[in-house]
Amino acid sequence: MSKVKLELTSKQYEKLVESVFLGTWMVNSTKMELDEDFEEVRELVLSKYKEGGLEEKVVHQEEMGIHDLDVDYESKLLDTYVEEYDEFSFWDKLVEKLSEKEMVQLFGAPEGKMTDEMMEARLEIEERIGTKLEETGITRLSFEDE
Repeated sequence: MSKVKLELTSKQYEKLVESVFLGTWMVNSTKMELDEDFEEVRELVLSKYKEGGLEEKVVHQEEMGIHDLDVDYESKLLDTYVEEYDEFSFWDKLVEKLSEKEMVQLFGAPEGKMTDEMMEARLEIEERIGTKLEETGITRLSFEDE
């Protein structure tokens, strides 16, 4: 297997550490068992922390033979990037699911590709729902008894 070597500035290395941490967190956050391929890359990147000048942000847990982010640094990354992503994803997914529900009411269960009419209706529904949610949040969202 061929190997790739990278030359990074300390700042670039720090961004690589952050990217690898966030990517690995995303992949593993919903799993019962860690994805070992991602963990292997994460360990490789974090193991160069002294060369990258990140002694204050990465810790070596000798007893477990792994490197990890300092708890405060990890929390900062999660607060900065994951919270914002979760907030955006929640609203985006809510609009998508509510639109799908309305589309089924209008056109029935989806079968095959959407027609131009269906695509246009979907966009209009998403726009209307998105605007309403931006104006009211979930305070006016209700489920009627049928």
